[in-house]
Amino acid sequence: MSADTALWTTCYIVSDTVNGRIPDHRIETLFPLAPGEIALAAGNMGVDSFHALGAITPERTSTFVWGGGLVGLAVAVTALASGASRRAQARADAIEAWRPLFGGTLFVTDAGVYLQSLQGLSRWDWESVDLMQVTGYNSVIVQARMPAGPVSWLIHSEWAELMFALWALRRHPEHPQLQDGSWLPANWLAWATEQGYRPHLDRPQLGSS
Repeated sequence: MSADTALWTTCYIVSDTVNGRIPDHRIETLFPLAPGEIALAAGNMGVDSFHALGAITPERTSTFVWGGGLVGLAVAVTALASGASRRAQARADAIEAWRPLFGGTLFVTDAGVYLQSLQGLSRWDWESVDLMQVTGYNSVIVQARMPAGPVSWLIHSEWAELMFALWALRRHPEHPQLQDGSWLPANWLAWATEQGYRPHLDRPQLGSS
């Protein structure tokens, strides 16, 4: 499914949810859901975490001379360049930044989300998610509680906006991005309308741009 089609579907699901209707859009899963839970969408995801790859370790400078002549000089220059490159890489690795953690499939239900990867299957119900923010098209920052402790992850998926909207409607209806419509890409709604799409949202602020 294309990202735009997923966003169209998201708006329909949000519209149904706002109006108290059970969304028509459904998917099947290979794992059991909680009683009464409805699976709405699934797609690829990438999960990033904010961390450094390694720490800078001091390297001892050697005064050893690799022989004489052009060969010795060439070896020395190569070794020095290699050492400088390693130090530069070590400094880059020591910087904290959003870095890929794992990939897999994101499942969105009316009650929460499932993250499936080679490491296993994890579930968050909406009550387990304490913060969410749309950071860009198909990207959200999530702070949630897991059995091993709290996590702060950046999730990329064509269903990121759906995850955000359903969580915000359930846990934080006053979320500023939900209220001003900025959870949708700027001008996307106008473009989609020109393509013939009609979201029919009863709360204009949910889909305003």
